[in-house]
Amino acid sequence: MPEIPQLTCAAHGNPDGVAAKLTADHTQSGDPAYIEFRQRFSSSIPSGHVYVVFGRLDGDGKPVTRQSIGLFPKGSLIGLYGGAIVPMPADLVPSFEDCHFTPNAAYRVSLTERQYQQLLQKIRADLANPPMWRMVGFNCNNYAATLGSVAGLVEPANRAQPSFSYIYAYIEANGDERRKG
Repeated sequence: MPEIPQLTCAAHGNPDGVAAKLTADHTQSGDPAYIEFRQRFSSSIPSGHVYVVFGRLDGDGKPVTRQSIGLFPKGSLIGLYGGAIVPMPADLVPSFEDCHFTPNAAYRVSLTERQYQQLLQKIRADLANPPMWRMVGFNCNNYAATLGSVAGLVEPANRAQPSFSYIYAYIEANGDERRKG
């Protein structure tokens, strides 16, 4: 059972969301939970979108639950382009695309129970008081990285890059390598 049901894909007719082929994997046997950073195509912005999938793992290290969260501006294109000028209110719940589009890249990191509880606490606080979205300064990439901080992950040196390259820079900044093929 997901800990935060509003972050499942049930509202979009796909309760379990989409499985992803992993681009990079940093999991430890026995860890009970995970956080997964995903990059996907976006119909509204050429750079794409980074969002986070998180949940519980079974004894074999496979996801049992999938919950999704990502930062994107309210108001569709108006919010997107307005965010190039001023901070815009943001949504965090998964979109149709998060729930149905196959990710271009996915980076999974396992979490200890303590780290997972910290992640849930951070997400609940963000849902109660969502951060503002800015095209440059605090966008979907940067938000995902704040969630990764519970596992000690860091942002790449160049924080201001398009999502389609940010995901790979994030993997590298955290000492992992992309899988071949």
